[in-house]
Amino acid sequence: MAFRSETVPAADPSRAIDHAGQWFWGFLKNELAPYPGRAWVVARITIAATIVMIIVMTFQIPNGFLAAIFTLFVSRENPTATLRSGFRAMLAFAIAAAYTLIGVALLVDDRLTHFLWIVLSLFIAFYLIGIITDYGTAVGFGFLLAGAIPLWDQTLLNVNDRVENTLWLAFTTPLGVTVAIVVEYVFRRVHPTTDLTEGIEHRLQVVDEVLKSIAAGAPLGGKLEKDISLYTGAGLSRLRRLLVRSGYSSHFISQMNAAVALLGRLVDMAASLRLFCAGQAIEISTEDRERCARLADEISVLRENLRLRKAPHPINLPRQGQASNLPFLPAMETTAALIPQVFGGAESIDEFIPAPMDDEVKQPFFAPDAFSNPDHLKFAIRGMLAAVASYVIYTAVDWRGLSTCIPTCIITALSTIGSSRQKQFLRLGGAIIGGIIVGMGAQIFVLPHLDSIAGFTLLFAAVTALSAWIATASPRLSYLGVQLALAFYLINLQEFTIQTSLAIARDRIFGVFLGLLCMWLIFDRLWVKNALEEMQTVFARNLDMFAELAVQMLKEDRNESARQVRRLRDQINAGFQAVTAQADAVLFEFGPSRQRKMQIRDYFRRWQPSVRALFLMQLTTAQYRLQTPLSELPERIAKAHVAFENDTARVMRAMADEVRGKTSEEAPDIQASAANLHQEIRRSFEERGLPVSPQSSDIITLTGNMASILAPLYKDVHSSFATPRDTITALPQYRHGEA
Repeated sequence: MAFRSETVPAADPSRAIDHAGQWFWGFLKNELAPYPGRAWVVARITIAATIVMIIVMTFQIPNGFLAAIFTLFVSRENPTATLRSGFRAMLAFAIAAAYTLIGVALLVDDRLTHFLWIVLSLFIAFYLIGIITDYGTAVGFGFLLAGAIPLWDQTLLNVNDRVENTLWLAFTTPLGVTVAIVVEYVFRRVHPTTDLTEGIEHRLQVVDEVLKSIAAGAPLGGKLEKDISLYTGAGLSRLRRLLVRSGYSSHFISQMNAAVALLGRLVDMAASLRLFCAGQAIEISTEDRERCARLADEISVLRENLRLRKAPHPINLPRQGQASNLPFLPAMETTAALIPQVFGGAESIDEFIPAPMDDEVKQPFFAPDAFSNPDHLKFAIRGMLAAVASYVIYTAVDWRGLSTCIPTCIITALSTIGSSRQKQFLRLGGAIIGGIIVGMGAQIFVLPHLDSIAGFTLLFAAVTALSAWIATASPRLSYLGVQLALAFYLINLQEFTIQTSLAIARDRIFGVFLGLLCMWLIFDRLWVKNALEEMQTVFARNLDMFAELAVQMLKEDRNESARQVRRLRDQINAGFQAVTAQADAVLFEFGPSRQRKMQIRDYFRRWQPSVRALFLMQLTTAQYRLQTPLSELPERIAKAHVAFENDTARVMRAMADEVRGKTSEEAPDIQASAANLHQEIRRSFEERGLPVSPQSSDIITLTGNMASILAPLYKDVHSSFATPRDTITALPQYRHGEA
């Protein structure tokens, strides 16, 4: 179908502005609304940062803003994880300090060699950001370099003073980390329930109450309306972030990630069901009311099991999947029934079937392709050129106050346009709010009236609480809170007296603007990769690895098979997180193909929970297979197992090709393959006059569930990309997979 250029009536500017204002206000309400555990986290961060400020001001510790800001950076789900995160940050700062002192000792006397050292240092900083798996550690290394470079450019200071200030720069991090850990240990004693368990329990409770209100024919209360709207808007990014930081085993994290993804779908459908019931004047049948009440009871039991850390009991609803006058009810029953399946094969959530696959795989310090993938080199060159350009500009005009441009380049450098622009927007907003509105506003209207540290402490705690509240929002806004705090600390926690001149705040804010400008001119123009392309690539690669996982289960060497399954398990989990991150970043990419990009983004977000559920079921099947290899099974069952796993791999590869926009072979009938496996298992036991063993019964259940999810998922993927693109979006010039 040819593209037809038609005149589109111009929208009323006033209406467009009103619509944008309503959207923005709703966005802020959802992001800033309280949720269970948020106040505790904000209180913990505020107390820790305020204690650090008092220590810094009392003992006049240089660069104390770093100690305060790291109380926001290192806070984790539990004290052990916080300690681990803090130790890595301290190590990164110590290595960067040693590198700086050695480098400047050799090269500081000559202007040319000093400049070349700066170029090399910035290249190393960006290269480490690209290849080190712990992003916080890599950024910590670059952050100290960003503080040391302008420090060693100060020719008015002697070498001893510059060395001392560099050491102080490295010392401030242990101070902030130590205070944060102590405060978190105290809070955990007072409030032992974790933020993660509270978030999951409250979401299940909201779904439970929605179903009960529909079953009783009662309207939703104001609080319930607010809660369901809050969780629908907030999404699951915070829960996933808490899981990543939790310090739990990788297997438990993968299980909880799948359960959280299904929980998010359940919350969205509960919100849709609530809207349908509120907007339609229909009489809900007695049968549907009973189904709602029964599902609510099952969710209550599920919530209690998860609270007690027990493996959830299977949800077997008599009418699951049958038609209903309530459009979202059957899908909710199916989704709720999937949640216990991701914990299949476990006596409790912390105790799994003993098998070699459960051995922990340590996360490598460097990415597997750290020294072979040219993209890492390109990323480092792009970041280095942007940072060096900003350095040359502020040095050439002799405006040393603009040195904040270098850390701006470092902490806004991400691998794709969308994710980098997202951080640039939030960094800019944080600089304006924290630097101009709050920082300069306090200097003009508040600080002249304060004559003691007590008054400054109240101001500092209030600004920190505001920053922490924003920082505990979803990733769409949380970075703004960190940047707000950083801008305020840079202005008011650098010196040990009330700053009367606005020039310092002006220079530091303009430095942020300079860094963003250089990133936009260089980083976003050279070897660009858009977020949709990255999301598409990672999602397809996940499907390929899933196919490889199915094939690995057929190997005779159990130890080698277990090692490969562990490797793939961790890589696929990382892929899930990358897809979610890039889905958020797509929102910040604009252009004529944006409509198509947003549609494909919605596809991936819809498919991700199903792929997660399949992944966890496959891992559980692998547990059984590693305990009982194919060689110990009857020949017919073994052949049927091989056929099912090969068909699973073929379907996964076919979906991966569809996502990449390639022509794929026809996918096999996975449901027929599963039925054949089930038939062979039952026939084998019937011929021996034995009942089907519990383990074989579990295999039948797992493979049947996998087939029931995989078959419609493949049809959805195939139909989504088989539809002519111009009939969907009227953008035929855009081909799937292009920027």
